[in-house]
Amino acid sequence: MLLTEANNKMDEKVRFYPVFTGMPDDDYLSRWREHIGQTGRPEDFENVSTNKPTQLENIVLLSEEISVPVGRRPGGERVPCPFCATTSPKFIRGRMALFPDEKAVRFIGHRCAETHFGENFRHAERAFRRQTACRSYIDMWSEIGREESGLQVFVGQMSAVADDIQFARDQFDKQAKGFRTFLHRELAQTDGELFVNSDLGMTDRLGSTVIQKMSIGTAAGLRLLADGYDVALDMRQLKAALIDAAKPLPEWAPTSPEHPSTDEILRRGRFVERAMKHMVFALADVEDGTRFFARKNLALIHRWGNRPETPFSQFEMKLSDRQLLVRSDTFVGRHYANVIVPERVTSTDDLPPPPILQTITRKVA
Repeated sequence: MLLTEANNKMDEKVRFYPVFTGMPDDDYLSRWREHIGQTGRPEDFENVSTNKPTQLENIVLLSEEISVPVGRRPGGERVPCPFCATTSPKFIRGRMALFPDEKAVRFIGHRCAETHFGENFRHAERAFRRQTACRSYIDMWSEIGREESGLQVFVGQMSAVADDIQFARDQFDKQAKGFRTFLHRELAQTDGELFVNSDLGMTDRLGSTVIQKMSIGTAAGLRLLADGYDVALDMRQLKAALIDAAKPLPEWAPTSPEHPSTDEILRRGRFVERAMKHMVFALADVEDGTRFFARKNLALIHRWGNRPETPFSQFEMKLSDRQLLVRSDTFVGRHYANVIVPERVTSTDDLPPPPILQTITRKVA
C-alpha cells in the first residue's frame, strides 16, 4: 500500500516525492552523479525520496554501485539507508534506484536492497546490465560509423592477403600431410627460438670437446603453423560484422518494462563487438603468416633444419620466385611440397596500416 498523508508524519529529514511517472532522463541522472561527487550527499538531491519504501516487488536500478565520497559529508558520516536507517549513518556504497509503484527515486545501499528485494533485486540487476550493454553498443555503432570508410578499405586489403596466406597454407597440408603439425611442435618447444650446437674449440678436464648451445634467431610463423589457424574465415566474419554495423540500430530508450528493441540491439551488438575485439588477433595472424613466408625466415629455418642436432636427416626449405620447395625426412616419415606462394604474401610493404581505432578499441575492451 502506498504512503498517505496520515501515515507520513516523519522526521523532517525523511522526504517523499512521488513525481516520477517514468524513468528519470539522462540529464537528471548526470546531475545527480555530479551532486554526489561534489557533496557526498546523494539523498539531498532534488526530488530524491528518503523514506522507507512501502512495496518490495518493483525496483529499477538507475546506476552501477557508486562509492560515495563520505569525506565531504559533515563529520564524514555514512549515507542513511531508506530501508533500515532513514535518518542514521549506514553505508558508503549505493545505487540510484526508481520505485515505479511509488513514482519515487532513492539512493539505496546495495546490500540492504538485495536483502529486502531478493529475487526482484537480482532481476533488476540483470535489466540494468542489459540497458548498460545497449548504451555501450549504441556508442560503439557511432564510433564504427565514423571510421566506416577506413575500415572497409582496411578489411578489404587484409582479406586479399589473408586469402593468399590461407591458399599457401592449405597447399602445405595437402601436399605434405602432417609436416606442418610436426614443424610447429618442434618450433613451439622453444617459442620459435632456434638453437644449434657450437664447438668452442676447447676441451674439458676429461679431454672432451666443449659444446655450447647457441641461438641463431627466432623463427616466425608459430600461429600459422598451429592447428585452427584460418585467417580467411576470420576476415569473412569481420566483413559480415561491418555489413551489419553499416545498418542502423533500431530506436531504443532505457525504459521499464524493457524496451522491445533491447534483444535485437544486444544480439547485433555482441556479434559486432566480438568481431571488433577479434580484429586485433586476426591482424596478428595475417602478419604472422607473411613473416613465416618471408625469405629471411625461411632461410633461418632451413639453416637450423640442416644441423645434425635437429630431428631432420634431410631438410630443405627454399623460396625461389613464387615456389616454396620443402623436403623433409624425419622419424615421422618423409614429406615433400612445392607450394605456390602468391606475391602479396611476401610483399609486406604492401600491407596497409590499421585504421585509427583507438576509441573503438576502448569501447569494446
